[in-house]
Parts: sequence; structure tokens; C-alpha cells
Amino acid sequence: MNQYSLRARILIIASLLSLVFFSITAAVLDSAYSSAVRSSTEEKLQLHILGLISSSEQKDKNLVIPEYQQEPRFNQVSSGLYGYVLNRAGVELWRSKSALDISAVTAYPQKPGHRAFRVDNSHLGIELFVATYGTVEESGGKDYRYTFVVMEDNAPYKASRHSFRTTLWLWFGGVALALLAAQHVLLSRGLKPLQHLAGELKKIEDGYIDALSSDYPNELSRLTGNLNRLIDSERKQRERYHQRLGDLAHSLKTPLAVLSNAANDNSSDLVEITKQQTQRMDQIVRYQLQRAVVSQQVTGITRVNILEHTMQIKNALDKVYHAKAVMCEVRIKQTSFFQGDQGDLMELIGNLMDNAYKYGAGEVKITVNEPSGYIELIVEDNGIGIDEQERGEIIKRGARLDTQEQGQGIGMAVVVDIVASYQGTLTIEESSMLGAKFIVSFPKQHY
Repeated sequence: MNQYSLRARILIIASLLSLVFFSITAAVLDSAYSSAVRSSTEEKLQLHILGLISSSEQKDKNLVIPEYQQEPRFNQVSSGLYGYVLNRAGVELWRSKSALDISAVTAYPQKPGHRAFRVDNSHLGIELFVATYGTVEESGGKDYRYTFVVMEDNAPYKASRHSFRTTLWLWFGGVALALLAAQHVLLSRGLKPLQHLAGELKKIEDGYIDALSSDYPNELSRLTGNLNRLIDSERKQRERYHQRLGDLAHSLKTPLAVLSNAANDNSSDLVEITKQQTQRMDQIVRYQLQRAVVSQQVTGITRVNILEHTMQIKNALDKVYHAKAVMCEVRIKQTSFFQGDQGDLMELIGNLMDNAYKYGAGEVKITVNEPSGYIELIVEDNGIGIDEQERGEIIKRGARLDTQEQGQGIGMAVVVDIVASYQGTLTIEESSMLGAKFIVSFPKQHY
């Protein structure tokens, strides 16, 4: 999925969420407004009923209500406000002048003190709010129950609600459009670095540039940094394979020449020479293959427990050199970690410990120190040590196999490459145990 489709999908999702939000909000506001208007209308009609009750008077068996009311709309025909009085049986006793041209009231009698409010659709072409209230009057020792009814045309209510809804949706529509426009602008700006990143990756793929630029926001800088390290690592891996193939071809020339000469020299010991040179070629191939797979760049992804892997190597070497009964002391904290490739750590420790087991006189010590800004791995033994003038040759990075001293072959060359790939240092000193002391130091910028 490209960036444009991603932006489109985000915009669609944001638009749908905004639509749902505004729809729910508008529905809630419309319901609240309608409920408030209905409640207000009910209270208003009940006040009109109280006005009719206050103007009426019980005389003997009859309820006398003035023909003209204080509320002018009761006195005006078809004013939209209509008043009625019903007896106990629901028979109409009185109606206001405003109700002379509409059909009879459809309200039901109410018990004294009870009131009701509803919508009446029984009148042709008109919809009414109907409020009722039940009363009781006493005269001559008898109780006379009446129901006062006030009806009002709800056309103004409908018009008010329609106007409110129209205004509400116009405002919400305008706000929604403004919000979507703002989202579009913000998403365009927010996704611009990703679009730029995709473009640069395409340029790297096409071979126009070698690495990603550094002008990315903080949120993407770590990603682009790791991508650059990954790209650089892959590039160096290819270069390393090409280089090692060339080195391998060049290194095999000498053994092959020796074999060719021995085959043409009848006086030579062909079997012994063949054995020696095939062993040497095997050593060359293994060495170059090992150097070809050594990690040359750290991506800073994994944390490897040093003690755990050191103990694995120690247990293996104890079995290999069982006859020597090597005493190996491990001084490593459980909380010491190597940030990098597990295979690199195993290769590094394995080669150094194997040399210590092989060339030591039965005692080996492995220590990890963590001074400020660094982590140090120290491997030392009680063997014959390494002459000071030879130490510089051993730690030369890229030293050719055929120039290395006996006993410092493939393993040390691999160690040198691993240390260099992590921007570390390798030094060789004399151990307090009188043998060799190898100190590998890595900066903690990888941790």
C-alpha cells in the first residue's frame, strides 16, 4: 500500500468517525431541544388551564365560565389555542370562542388533581398538543368533577424544530467540512516525511543515492538510522564477499603451484606434499569463509547475556580439553550484556578462550568489567605468553593467512574483524598469571 492510499484510508476513517460523532451529537441535541420545547409547551398549557379554573365559578349545579377570557387567543376564532370543560362523564360543557369551528374535543376525563399531556392527530389537517387537568367543586353538599382541557396547534413547534434542525445541520456541516479540511492538511504534512522516505528508498533501490538523508523528524530518525545501518551492512556484506573471493583465489595460488610442481618432480614426496597442501587449502577456505560472514556493522537490536554464552563455551571446551584439566575462572555479572549479534559474541569469546585453553598451562580466567562508557572482556591464561614484538602483528586487521605465525591463524583474524566491526579495540598484555592477556573493549554507544 503506497502513501497516497494510506492517506486516503486515514482520511476515509477520520471522515466516517467525524460523521458518526456529528450525527450522534446532532441527534442528542435535537432530542434535547424537542424535549425542552414539549416540556415548555406543557407548562404553558397548564398555566392556561389554571387561568380557566380561576375564572370559573360553581353556582348550584352549574359551572359558570365567563364568555370572554383574559387570554385573548381564547376569544379569537381559529387562533390556535382552544379551551374546553368536560363533566364527570366526559360530556363537553363549555368551549372557548376560538374552538367554535373545529371538531369536538377528544380528551378523556381526569381524576381530581391529575393532569395529562399528549399529541392529538384526530383533527383533519391539524395536529394539536392536548393538556388536561381534573378538578372537583362542591355545592349544596355535593361534589361536581370537571376536566379542563386546553389544546394548541403544534405548527409553531414544528416550525421551530425545523428551523433549529436546519441551523444545527448547517453549522455541523460547516464544522465537519472545516475539520476534514484541517485533517487533510495535517495528514498531508504529517505523512510528508514518510512519502519522502519512500522516495529515497526508491532512489536507493534504483542506485541514485547510497543512504537516507538525515533531515527527518525525531520520530523517524531512529528508523532511518537503523535503515542506513542495515543498508550499509548489506553493501559491505556484498563488498566483503567479493573481496574474500578475490583473497581466496589469490591464497590458493601458492598451494596449487606447490602441488603442480610436486606432480612434475618425480623426486618429491608427492603424498606428504599433497597432504600438507590440502590441509593448508582447507585452512584457507575456512578462514576466508569465516571472515566473509563476520558482522561488519551493528544494528543495535539484540541484547546478549555474556555470562550465559561464556558458560556454554566453557562447558564445551572443558570436554574438548578434558585431558588438560583446565581450571577456568569466570568473573562475569549476570547483568552484563553485549549489544549486537549473538554469533559475533560466540565467535569472539570462543576463539579467545580456545587459544587460552590450547596455549595455557592449565589456568584460564575470563572477566567482564564495565568502566564508564565502555564494556571490557578480558581473557587471560598462564601459558608462555606472546612476545611484545609479535603482538602488533597479531592484531593487525586483515593480516594475510600466509604471513601469520604458527598458532595465531584463523581464530585471531576473525577476532580482529569482529572487534573492528563494533568500533572496539583489542590489546594484548602480559597477564598477572604470566601468560597472555587479551583485552577487548567496546564503547557503550551500542548499548
